[in-house]
Amino acid sequence: MSPIHLSKRLAHLAAFNNDGRRIADIGTDHAYIPIYLAQTGQIDYAVASDIGAGPVAIAKANIHAAGLDDQIVVRQADGLAGLTAEDALDTIYIAGMGGQLIEEILEAGRSRLDGTETLILGPNRDAEALRRYLAAHEFSILDEDLVEDAGHVYPLMSVGQTRPQVPYTEADLMLGPVLRRKRTALFLNQLEIEIDKTEAVLRGLGNATQVPEAKMADEQARLDLLKEEFHAERK
Repeated sequence: MSPIHLSKRLAHLAAFNNDGRRIADIGTDHAYIPIYLAQTGQIDYAVASDIGAGPVAIAKANIHAAGLDDQIVVRQADGLAGLTAEDALDTIYIAGMGGQLIEEILEAGRSRLDGTETLILGPNRDAEALRRYLAAHEFSILDEDLVEDAGHVYPLMSVGQTRPQVPYTEADLMLGPVLRRKRTALFLNQLEIEIDKTEAVLRGLGNATQVPEAKMADEQARLDLLKEEFHAERK
């Protein structure tokens, strides 16, 4: 049987698995990632977890149809609450949700992590805020990428639970330390979009009757950093 077809975003997420043999997929929805990784022989065991009864039922049906009931366990749970030490996981996916929700899941479930698991995170918004949370809690960003799918650009992160060797700069937190090194065409395109957005914010603030000076200064500093990053690529 051929592996299930994954969207471009899910395929990139699946490819972020770096030799993990025992994984969890939090917010699994249809359980496509664990099914694909099992079908392609990349994992031995998976926990597919979701807080909703509907997604859990769909995941169970998809796993059964793929003949993987003995390899993928489905649990209805909030965040990491359904994981146990006996799962002996080496990789945990948390994707398809906002960065703030990923933060909340990590914060609530940190006691369920033993510090050795690689976290593969796929925020569909608020990636900058998520990076700031990770840095504040001494997680290290091991790898990053951007993928464009159905007109939306998604950031992907592989995260370790050890302090980064070099503290992240403001540009790293805003734009992504690994993304800055990779300098892909998609990264530069997103950088231009952020410059345009920030310039629009500043124009709006300039037309307002009362604007706190600190707000103007923050937005101007952000614009200066974005432009510096953009032009540094072309030196």
